[in-house]
Amino acid sequence: MNYMELREQGWLIGSGVIESAAKQFKTRFAGPGMRWSRKGAERLIPIRAAVMGNQFDRIWSSVYNSPPN
Repeated sequence: MNYMELREQGWLIGSGVIESAAKQFKTRFAGPGMRWSRKGAERLIPIRAAVMGNQFDRIWSSVYNSPPN
C-alpha cells in the first residue's frame, strides 16, 4: 500500500476507527447482565448492526422476514 498517497487523499490508514467501532458494538451488545443464547445472538446481531450503521429502515424487512434457523 502507498500510505503517503492514501493519507494525502484523506483516507484513514490506522486501525483505531475500526477497533473503536468494534469495541462500541461489543459493549452495547454484551452489557452488564446481558446474556444471549447463540440463536438469540445470531438474530440480534444483524439488527444491532443495522441500528448502529443507520441502516435499520433499509434492512429491517430482510431481517424480519428471514426464515427461522
